Amino acid sequence: MSKFSKLMIITLLLILASCNQPKPTKPPGDIEISQEAVEVSAVPDQPTDTSQPEDTNTPPDDSTPQPPTEVPQEIILTGDRVPLLPAGAAVDIRELHMMDQNIGWAISVDANRIFHVLKTESAANTWRDISPPQPINPNSNWFTAEVNFSDSDHGWVSYNDSDLIWRTVDSGMTWEPSLLEYETRLESMIHSLDNDHVWLFQFLDAGMQKVHTALYSSSDGGATWTMLLDPLGAPAYSIQGFDKTGVDFLDPGYGWLTRNFRGVSPDIRLDITLDGGTTWQALALTAPPSAPDAFSNCSCGLSDPKIISRQKGMVKLECMCSEGGGNFTKNYLYQTVDGGVTWNIEYIPEGELHFIQGDVFFIINREIYRTAAASIDWEVVNTVNWDGQFSFIDESTAFGVAYNPDTDVYALVETRDGCGKFTLIDTRIIESLSIR
Repeated sequence: MSKFSKLMIITLLLILASCNQPKPTKPPGDIEISQEAVEVSAVPDQPTDTSQPEDTNTPPDDSTPQPPTEVPQEIILTGDRVPLLPAGAAVDIRELHMMDQNIGWAISVDANRIFHVLKTESAANTWRDISPPQPINPNSNWFTAEVNFSDSDHGWVSYNDSDLIWRTVDSGMTWEPSLLEYETRLESMIHSLDNDHVWLFQFLDAGMQKVHTALYSSSDGGATWTMLLDPLGAPAYSIQGFDKTGVDFLDPGYGWLTRNFRGVSPDIRLDITLDGGTTWQALALTAPPSAPDAFSNCSCGLSDPKIISRQKGMVKLECMCSEGGGNFTKNYLYQTVDGGVTWNIEYIPEGELHFIQGDVFFIINREIYRTAAASIDWEVVNTVNWDGQFSFIDESTAFGVAYNPDTDVYALVETRDGCGKFTLIDTRIIESLSIR
């Protein structure tokens, strides 16, 4: 046989082999328009739940990250924008976070149930509206905002029922939007490590214990965003199941994510990433020694992750249980000093947990507790007749939103003696300096 004939046969075999190769398939999903001239793929109604725990009680090993997907940046803004509250307007603050004794930010809701971002430089006595010019979604019944500031100047805001995230580098004087792949449906969660490294968890829809989540990160302070996790192509172990309750990062690579498992799964696990959020692996936790059946008999979830180093960190476990026809809640603090290989587990009172520094903790409830012994020897420092959301400056100074459910009234309070007594803050709105 001639060389030419052999060459022809080889060529024909290669062509036939290529024709038999499997064709790439596109993830399921219809096409919807989130903004003019911007096409995105909708999340499938019931993707496969891959949030199964690994049978391990040791920290996860490094894994190879998947190539990220760049987020398109074409933006078309239409419709009415979130208005700026004028001087003297009614103020109804629902959440606040103070950076020092004078500077902080808050979220206030107006009569139309639109959330506004406020800033104070006067120890919460006066506030300016610094809300970004977010287009109002007329179909939204509760136009909530997720806010995070890394310092007085750098901040990020994401509104529900929107596919935008906003950033400011000048304390809210001006805002710049970025377009996301999806539209937030079930609110979102923003975490900043510093002025540059930021993560956004966008909750899209839910059903059958799934909370479809798109995860983005930015390394330039929100000027550009990269999608790390897309629910259309979730990896073998993902975080698409259950409510996400908190996240903390030690550095751009190492982070913890907590979830509430709602009593559906007896496998309570802490999700850990070593590559900045591209992949997550499960670290299984054991039940408290004083309640060995809690994971099976109660509805348990994790929250309040706090990483101090690669070896040291803590997380809160809350279990809602039923017994004798009544319901009760038990809380525990899990602390590790060996990277999660072992945990010290202590029972703690019910309430909002605050880690101050060293071994000092506060718990805010109708009874306010304090400990200086790493979560043991809790003492009651005060008893109040309202619910509170607090922001601590140090172990002596804190600002809070006090809520009376009997009258449905919110007010701002402060303490200068470690919650021994509280003073009502007479706060008001002053003229905004934001540029629209």
